[in-house]
Order: sequence, then structure tokens, then C-alpha cells
Amino acid sequence: MDITLIAIAIFILVALVFLVLFLFKSINKKSFKAEDGSLFANQTDLDIYQSLYDKTKPLFSYNEENVSAESILGFQKNFLTKLRVEGFADLKTLVKYRKQFKLLSDLINT
Repeated sequence: MDITLIAIAIFILVALVFLVLFLFKSINKKSFKAEDGSLFANQTDLDIYQSLYDKTKPLFSYNEENVSAESILGFQKNFLTKLRVEGFADLKTLVKYRKQFKLLSDLINT
């Protein structure tokens, strides 16, 4: 009976030590918050994301009614509608907008 009680006490003690270590690690974890609320583990990732967010923000924050055919960063209105709402259902549609995808890729990768 005494061995069982000692084993249970040791198990509880080990569990408490792991719990305290986990909580301590969670509390000391520093996070960096972007303008839109996204969280990052380090400043470098935040800076990259923030730069990309600033470059692409106009693509997602325009009003459909007030946009001319190619007024947002050189993208066609139809492409932006497919990108934001409808999606690309088949290969034919993807091929049709391949130049727009290239432009989007260049925007993201620069």
C-alpha cells in the first residue's frame, strides 16, 4: 500500500512539473502583431508580412461598383472577382488569366 501511494505521489509531482514548465514557456512566448491582427513569432516574419499586406491591400479593399476595367494595380476587374469570390473552376480559366497570375506573382515576390 505504501509503494502505491509513493508511486501516485511521484506521478502527480512529475505531472505538476511538466505543467509548470509548459505554462512558463507559454507565458514567455513573445509574439508580434500585424496591422490586421495576424500574429508572428519574430519581427522578420512580421516585416515581410506587413510589406506584402501593404502592397496587396488594394486588391481586397476596393468597391466593385467604382472600379474601372484596369484601375487596381493593373489587374483586370474580372480576374479580381474570380480571385476574391468565384474561384477558378477549370484549366481554361486559369490559362486565360495566366498573365494576371504572373503579375500577381511578381507583386508578391518583389
